[in-house]
Amino acid sequence: MKKYIVLGSLLAFTPLLTFAVNFGDILGKVSDALKIILPILISLAVIFFVYSLLMYILKEGEEKAKAKTQMIWGIIILFVMISVWGLVDILVDTFNLETALPTMPLLPTSPSTSIPTR
Repeated sequence: MKKYIVLGSLLAFTPLLTFAVNFGDILGKVSDALKIILPILISLAVIFFVYSLLMYILKEGEEKAKAKTQMIWGIIILFVMISVWGLVDILVDTFNLETALPTMPLLPTSPSTSIPTR
């Protein structure tokens, strides 16, 4: 089992060795993926909570207790996801951890001179 974990870990860093990709590029890709995935996950958690709320209103007996438990878990999941997202945003702002690379200023150019043609 340890052999597969070590092999998987080495394969995870293969792009660093083969394509000379730096760590900042990998973090940028992960950040871009999270910017897409996190709102989708939060939307799914809200849908789960609303579905559980509807089941709580419409059902009776044991199903109502199950829906109540699902609503509580939905609130906990939403709280954790939004709190972690906010904490990461605070850390990025505090330590100035922007993933975008600074743009290089353009070099001044000299006025173009035309070359006489014959």
